Amino acid sequence: MTFQHNKTQSPKMFDRIARRYDLLNRILSGGIDVSWRKKMANFLPGAPNLQLLDIATGTADQIIYLLKSNRIEKAIGIDLSDGMLTEGRKKISQMRLDSKVELRKGDACEIPFSPNIFDVVTISFGIRNIPDVQKSLNEMFRVLKPGGRVLILEFSLPAISWIRKPYLFYFRNILPTIGETISGDGIAYRYLNATVENFPHGQAFLELMKNAGFHELHQEMLTF
Repeated sequence: MTFQHNKTQSPKMFDRIARRYDLLNRILSGGIDVSWRKKMANFLPGAPNLQLLDIATGTADQIIYLLKSNRIEKAIGIDLSDGMLTEGRKKISQMRLDSKVELRKGDACEIPFSPNIFDVVTISFGIRNIPDVQKSLNEMFRVLKPGGRVLILEFSLPAISWIRKPYLFYFRNILPTIGETISGDGIAYRYLNATVENFPHGQAFLELMKNAGFHELHQEMLTF
């Protein structure tokens, strides 16, 4: 089945599922998404007092797990979904992180900051939803300080055939059904499945990063 969706409409879709987004992430991934987010902290630059920008920050999950490293002085998260930002601000306030974290509306293709101001830029499970991936990567490179680091966490398709087949069956059949049952929005979870299958990964994605000016590129596969 082919499923098409205009990525420029994604913020409205995320508005619709914002309240159940975190719950569904835990259920649909079996909680593995938490371990993936935590592992990203291992790749933060070693220096203290880091200035962090988290793109497509959603409900601020990635920021929250990165703050546990104690190396981040200030974190800013941007997203185009008002609904997701609202849920994120609730969490930040409940955890009393308001002095360290700011969430604001912002476009990944036109990052609203001056050049060379962040030590690290992160994006988790969001790059595949951006209409112009190359432009977004160019923008990430622009706002990074010289020697800064970008960390991107994203789904890909398993290379091992005996894992790939059940993975695709789950993604195409079970995941959308669970997503629709809990969120009430079947379209959203069919869309998310399609973006994973159609998004460039591995060496193809590293080439996009290279085109943006990044070097010393490294990829690490997680969970098969």
